[in-house]
Amino acid sequence: MEEKQTRPFGIRDKFGYMLGDFGCNMSFVFINNYMLLFFVTCLGIPGKIFSVLILIAKIWDAINDPIIGGLCDSHAPKKGSKFMPWIKWGSLPLLIFSVVMFIYIPDAPLWAKCTLCLGSYMVWSVAYTSVNVPYGSLQSAITTDPIQRAELSNARSIGAMLAQAPVMLILPLIIYDDNQNPKGNLFIWVVLVMGIIGFIAFFFLRKLVTERVEPVVQEKQKFNYLQTFVSFFKNKPMMGVTISSVAMLAFLMTVTNTMHYTFMCYFKNTDLLSIGTVISMFPMLIAMILCKPLVKKFSKRQLCTYPFIISIAATLVLTIVKIKNPFVWFAVLAVVMFSVGVYTVLTWAMVADCIDYQEKKTGRREESSIYATYSLFRKLAQGIGTAVVALAIDLTGYVAANGANQTTEVSDKIYTMTGALPLIGSIICFVSMLLLYKFDDNNGGIENERNN
Repeated sequence: MEEKQTRPFGIRDKFGYMLGDFGCNMSFVFINNYMLLFFVTCLGIPGKIFSVLILIAKIWDAINDPIIGGLCDSHAPKKGSKFMPWIKWGSLPLLIFSVVMFIYIPDAPLWAKCTLCLGSYMVWSVAYTSVNVPYGSLQSAITTDPIQRAELSNARSIGAMLAQAPVMLILPLIIYDDNQNPKGNLFIWVVLVMGIIGFIAFFFLRKLVTERVEPVVQEKQKFNYLQTFVSFFKNKPMMGVTISSVAMLAFLMTVTNTMHYTFMCYFKNTDLLSIGTVISMFPMLIAMILCKPLVKKFSKRQLCTYPFIISIAATLVLTIVKIKNPFVWFAVLAVVMFSVGVYTVLTWAMVADCIDYQEKKTGRREESSIYATYSLFRKLAQGIGTAVVALAIDLTGYVAANGANQTTEVSDKIYTMTGALPLIGSIICFVSMLLLYKFDDNNGGIENERNN
């Protein structure tokens, strides 16, 4: 791995890289937060059936990652870039099938709704993977400097938050009717506008970012994913990041889905969802601002492990205390989000460090395959998380036909579920990072590993 002599790393790279995650999340965040609501509540697919559909879809989605990652690693760079051509050609299908997924067919038979759900998602996932895996791998090719990687990871998080903002802040104000029920016919227009914005963001990503690490595909380095997969599991720091990320997505971050039902059925005020998003996102913004000085003072292991203790305490409160004031509930949620904020910001920097570590251990440069394997588990976690929420809602006794008018018993169970799932995730995140992520980095670096 060697760095090319080219334009110095700077704001142009950080802004361009930020646009990449902004573009990805213009599609992903809406689907992740509203797919369950659209197909279960608007189209009426039973929760049990939807949970099976989403698991099948996510398994398919996860399989795409190592395939595309391997293809990316084994193909010669074009015009000096190993990753940009994939982003270029995947961005248009991503836009098209984001829109197709939200075609509103409330009177269609159940089999047609299920076909739309599964079929459109499976095609969308191939397009998304073709953009997202090369984009995620791109960070390792922009710079080898650990502080600059932390800055890129922070920029990526800012891009994700800027994409999340309209979904979390504006949509709750327009997507629900006066009876607190979602308006299914609006979803397709929202995702169309967001998809076009994302497509434009990918264009500027390709124009602004410079790849400085020489993209080498050696003749002797044949694609052997089984070998990479085995090495991935021997990479203990990567296991710590992977397990904690899975727990984060499958359990802790389910609050973005369950919150809709909590405010529909328990607090009975969906207008507050946008206010709640501001309250819950503000700590994340503070974490982004503090990220660089914190990384200079503490190791990534410290910053991404011990704050989960606070998250465990806060989610325990959300689970066992029946809070009646939604603003008090939001305040406790803000504590949770602040405690995991730095972890969320630094995740991608840790992945880049783990990629370098695996190259040192194996002698093979496989950033796309390794990133794709990590992404595989993230996507499985997303599927598990959505399926768990759908099943949990079903187990509470929720009746879709009743909309926001559920019994008090059902509403209380939904409230408890909203806190219990993140509590499980917080515990797993803390334990996995504490026991497996053993890097003792200096100023965010990857020079040493303890207790190997």
